[in-house]
Amino acid sequence: MGKTAKLEFIRRLVPLSLSVLGIVGGYFFMSLLSSLLCLVAAAGIYAALPRPSVPSGGVKPVSKTPVLAFDFLGFGLGISCFSIAFIGMSVATGAIALLALLALLPAFASLVFFAVSVRQETSWVRFFGNGFEFTQFGLRVRVLYEELKKVEVRLWEASGWVAWFQATIGSLGRRSAVLLNGEQSTKTLVFKRKDGATFTISSELLPDLQRILIGMDRAGAELPEGISEWQRNKIRKRRERMYGGPPQPEPESEQVQVARIAALIEHARRQTS
Repeated sequence: MGKTAKLEFIRRLVPLSLSVLGIVGGYFFMSLLSSLLCLVAAAGIYAALPRPSVPSGGVKPVSKTPVLAFDFLGFGLGISCFSIAFIGMSVATGAIALLALLALLPAFASLVFFAVSVRQETSWVRFFGNGFEFTQFGLRVRVLYEELKKVEVRLWEASGWVAWFQATIGSLGRRSAVLLNGEQSTKTLVFKRKDGATFTISSELLPDLQRILIGMDRAGAELPEGISEWQRNKIRKRRERMYGGPPQPEPESEQVQVARIAALIEHARRQTS
């Protein structure tokens, strides 16, 4: 987990802790003013901490559920259930205390909502002339086109809730990363590195797909499997117009040619003498 992801977790966990402290402490030992100050401090920390900024040209995953909605669910579930659990286990006995203990299960589920929010805020992909940079939970992986084993164009289809889950949750780790547009059907580019790492991106998210393909062709990487020969020729012609064709050897100067002929004549004369 990168520094930005840790900061985003702090943005949510510290306000959650202060809110639970304000409610539980207000019930047992804190004054009303102190409880209110805890709640105000929680809101201030959530709003004041700097948010991660997407670098220029970066593309974020698309989720039809906004980050604020996940945070609202996380705070609502966590504050209510943690408070009920702590107060119930302190004042009740028997079955009621057991029910209060069970409230910790949905309380910890709030952390899942926070993890989804952090993933959405700290994940993106950015393309360069010779490769791309994939970032998930603040962890960055730089992939050069020359490191790729192959690239495929693949149609990604899923039902409504599965498509939502894949676009929202994505994947974890540096060897399997997914950025989708949240639709039930999307055309993706699947980049497979020589070490087995796989990166899947919805082509609809990319602002200039042709520029990316031209960069791959210029770097000597194979163009994606699944595009037509007409498209391949079009990309190569565009690359030649922008950057020129493959480098040609410089013609020898007239003096070099004369010197080479003279050397050959001298060599032949010595062989016959």
